Amino acid sequence: MMAIIRVIAAVIVMAVLAATFFLVERLREESAEPQLGVVPEIPSGATLIKPGEIAFERARELLATGQFAEAREKLEFLVGVYPSSASASEARRILGELNLDDLLSTEVMEGKVMYKVKSGDNFTRIAQNHDTTLDCIMHMNGLQRMDKLFPGDELVLLPLNFNIRIDVPRKLLSLYREGRLLKSYELLHAKAREGSGELRSKIGQKIGLLASGGSVSPVKFENYRNARKVLILDHRGLQLREITTSDQEEAGRGFFLSGADIEELALLLRVGNEVEVRFAKR
Repeated sequence: MMAIIRVIAAVIVMAVLAATFFLVERLREESAEPQLGVVPEIPSGATLIKPGEIAFERARELLATGQFAEAREKLEFLVGVYPSSASASEARRILGELNLDDLLSTEVMEGKVMYKVKSGDNFTRIAQNHDTTLDCIMHMNGLQRMDKLFPGDELVLLPLNFNIRIDVPRKLLSLYREGRLLKSYELLHAKAREGSGELRSKIGQKIGLLASGGSVSPVKFENYRNARKVLILDHRGLQLREITTSDQEEAGRGFFLSGADIEELALLLRVGNEVEVRFAKR
């Protein structure tokens, strides 16, 4: 009987020793310092997916499922953190479409005002008091002409508190509001003669060039609507305008975009909007 007890006791002791050994080894492995500079071997032929591409694919998935706010956040992250990634250009395009669809819709949302007309109001006064323009009021409310206003009429107003950054080396003109990118436009041609550095200016004037010759201001809305839009900066007559073959050959100074893009910018900008031009890469 005593022999059996001794055998059982020996087995228990051995089991305890074995368990203690494995526990000590486990703790030693967990507390060991990692080896610096050791990079896992990547199998040959494997494709590395860059973070910018991952963000873009995730944004596309969100768009496909109708999660537009979340998709917008992903796209803003991509163009802000990975502006040179392969998908950045397409991300800027999609982001611009999302933002402009919201901005130019008649739905009242953040950044817009529903204004109730008061006695004595007129279109010009309303535009001046709300940092917008006559042509923007017409567009936002689907008006073809400036009819008489009556007290109690309601107008959707879009304050045009935007600023522009023109990146000449990257051929981009970008529209911002409160530091947030709204849309980027392709800069087709630039003649500024500034060399390098930066230039800060403002929109000094908006005009429309008539097919018959001469120019017209936005106040004459019906004529201005069908004219070629030109935005003139208050710095040495630099212009934002539609590009034509003659524009590339002439010695005019300014920044040239497609006709559709300059039409959109003319709608979204007002006199006084700030413009920053970068001539050299940072």
